Amino acid sequence: MSDFSKETDARINIDDLLRQAGWNPADKSQVMTEVSAQMADGGRGRADYVLLDQRGRHLAVIEAKKRAIEPYVAKNQALPYAQNLQAPFIFLSNGELIYFWDYQNDDARIVNSFFSRRDLERLVEMRSTRQPLATIEIPEYYTRQGETRFVRPYQKETMQAMDHAVELGKRRFLLELPTGTGKTDLICLQLKRLIQSGYAEKILFLVDREQLAKQALEAIQDVLNQYGSYWLKPSVIRQEQQITVCLLQTMISRYQEFTSGYFDVVVADECHRSIYGIWQTALTHFDAFHIGLTATPAAYIERNTFDFYNCRNEQPDFSYPIQTAFEQKYLVPYRFATGITEIIAEGAEVDDVYYDPAAFERKWTNEASNRLQHFRLL
Repeated sequence: MSDFSKETDARINIDDLLRQAGWNPADKSQVMTEVSAQMADGGRGRADYVLLDQRGRHLAVIEAKKRAIEPYVAKNQALPYAQNLQAPFIFLSNGELIYFWDYQNDDARIVNSFFSRRDLERLVEMRSTRQPLATIEIPEYYTRQGETRFVRPYQKETMQAMDHAVELGKRRFLLELPTGTGKTDLICLQLKRLIQSGYAEKILFLVDREQLAKQALEAIQDVLNQYGSYWLKPSVIRQEQQITVCLLQTMISRYQEFTSGYFDVVVADECHRSIYGIWQTALTHFDAFHIGLTATPAAYIERNTFDFYNCRNEQPDFSYPIQTAFEQKYLVPYRFATGITEIIAEGAEVDDVYYDPAAFERKWTNEASNRLQHFRLL
């Protein structure tokens, strides 16, 4: 089979992938092919595909390669086409791998799908109004459940650390804060600042339990009430709201309804439970700024959590240790529970039936729960 035939096969796949992202390759008001463009040496070349916005302006160049070629090597070929056509984005693809390249800001990176027209238009719009995060004031207080709450010093430090990470181009951020220190409120305040600065418009908030989804949606609709939000449940049709709350278990079966560029920020609550096996796909599908939240101390977090969030030396990007929270009196110190029930200590006889404590222990004790729940807060 000739090289041309192999590239033709790749283009068939690329056309299918474009359709999955909402493009119609047969509609020349959306997708143009073999577009003449000037090359770096002054000669003329042809861009394989050019994606257009609703006003007919060039959004992205797609450089197609045969399947045997790693698409990343086509960067230098595609760049002068995009620059000459004034297209701000580049995709590199062999029909199997797709790279997205915002060449004015980042290096090319692998994505799971092409971006939709709306995704790309949104990126252009946000970039035109973007401001440095440092210029967006961190509030001194906010309203929550009808009461005024002051932003605590460690919450300000957390937001400043995230600002710094974003400005440096870090795309994944791991945050460790103990339960009770206001992680969800803090993230809502930071999400508001990301929206105001032009770094984000569409946000996904992933949790792994219904109770956490209810709590997250309550905080979002309270602190971020000026932005539309909803809970995407298995039976709910996708809505075009700014903020989507979703169970990880739901998203793993529905992520293909979204392009890789649909969300700008993905927040994963209790993230150390969310990055294993198939669950990780619900995160990696989205080419976004990923924020991982955990209350688990760094010493007890698996290495692959740090790897996923690109953390150095197996340490979170920001950590507020529980002992510091105790010292600063934001949390009340715990004490070990010492009481045990009579049935465990001495056994019991009920209706002529004797319950042996040793047998009860063997049958009913959940050792894993005992290890995890060995203390209680006062």
